Amino acid sequence: MGILSIFLFFSFTHVHAQTEGEEIYQKYLYLSFEKIPKTIYKNEVFPVTLKIVVAGDGYESIEYDFENGKNIEEVFIDEPIKSEGIYLYKTLYFKAKSTEIRIPDITVTLIFEGYSRIESERLNGITLKTIELNPPTDFCGVLAKNMQIIKYKATPYDDENNLLVMNVEANLSNIENFHVNKAAKQGFESRQINFPLSNIVYYAIIPSQIDRFKIVYFNTDENRFKSLLLPIEVKDDRVSTQSDINPGKTSHQMIKMITAFSLSALFLLGFIYKKKIIYLLLALVFGSYGVYITVPVKKVCIKKMSNIYLLPTQNSTIFYKNEKTLEVKKLNHKNGYTKIILPDNKIGWVKDEDICKN
Repeated sequence: MGILSIFLFFSFTHVHAQTEGEEIYQKYLYLSFEKIPKTIYKNEVFPVTLKIVVAGDGYESIEYDFENGKNIEEVFIDEPIKSEGIYLYKTLYFKAKSTEIRIPDITVTLIFEGYSRIESERLNGITLKTIELNPPTDFCGVLAKNMQIIKYKATPYDDENNLLVMNVEANLSNIENFHVNKAAKQGFESRQINFPLSNIVYYAIIPSQIDRFKIVYFNTDENRFKSLLLPIEVKDDRVSTQSDINPGKTSHQMIKMITAFSLSALFLLGFIYKKKIIYLLLALVFGSYGVYITVPVKKVCIKKMSNIYLLPTQNSTIFYKNEKTLEVKKLNHKNGYTKIILPDNKIGWVKDEDICKN
C-alpha cells in the first residue's frame, strides 16, 4: 500500500475502537474555499467555489446552510457539483450589497440513505472589501458579464412624452437594479430568471425630444463601462385618425389630405393622357392615403373604474383608473385590449371587458 493510500485511509475513514466506553472518531468531511474572485464590485453577482473532500461514498444528498453573512445575498446555490475523485467542487453565487461584505459561514451536511448517518463540517466565512464604481450619468445600475437590448419600441404617451418599452437580457447580473435616467416614470413589466440569464421587459416614459437613448452598464468580464444606443423612432397612431384627436394638428392634417388628393388627381390625368400604368398606380396610392387620413375617428365608451394599462398585457402597469364612464377615441385593438386616447391626450390600453356594451 502506497504512502498516499495509507494517509487517506487513516485521515478520511471512521475508526471505531471501544476504549473504556469511548469512541475514537476520525473526520470524514473536509471543506475549503477553492476560488474567490480577486476583485469584487459593489452590487456584483459573483461566484465562490468550495472544495469538498469526502472519504468514501454512500451519502444520498448534500445540504448547505449559511450563517453570519454580512451585506451579502445568496443568489443561486443549485449549480451542479463537479466531481474529481474524492474532490467535489461546488460553486455558489452571491451578491455584494456594500463596500464591505462577509462571505457567510458555510455548513455542508452529508445525509446517508434513510438518515442512517449525518456528517457535517463548517467552514468559517471571510470578510472582503469591494470596489464601488464611479459611473457615468447614463449608468443603468447593472453589472453583468454581458447585457443586450433584444428589442425595443417607442410609442406616443402624451403630447410631451414617449413610452419606451425594452426587452433586456443579461448574463450573471444584478438585473433587479436596472433603471434609466431622464424618465418621468419607469418600472418592470415582467422579469424572468433562468440563472445565469435574466430577461426583463422594462418601460420608461421619456421626453419626446429624445431621438437617441443611451444606456450604460458595467461589463464584469472586461472591467469597463459599455454603452448601448437606441435610436428612437416613434410611430404615432394618431396620424392615422381624424385631426380632432390633436387640435393643434388640424391644419397639418388638412394640408396632407389636400396634397394627397391633388397628387392623385394629377397622376390620374397623367394616366389618361400618357396611358402609362405607373401613373394609375400612383393615383391609387395617393388617393387611398387621402381616404385613409379622412376616416372618422372611432369612439368607444369605457366603464367606470376601468384600469388603463401601459401595454396590452395581463401584468402591465396600471397608470390610470377613470372615476366615471368615459367616451374616448379608439386607436387600435390587440390581444383582447383596445388602445385609446384619454381626455388628457395620454395613450393607453383597456381590456375589452371594460368597454361599454351598446
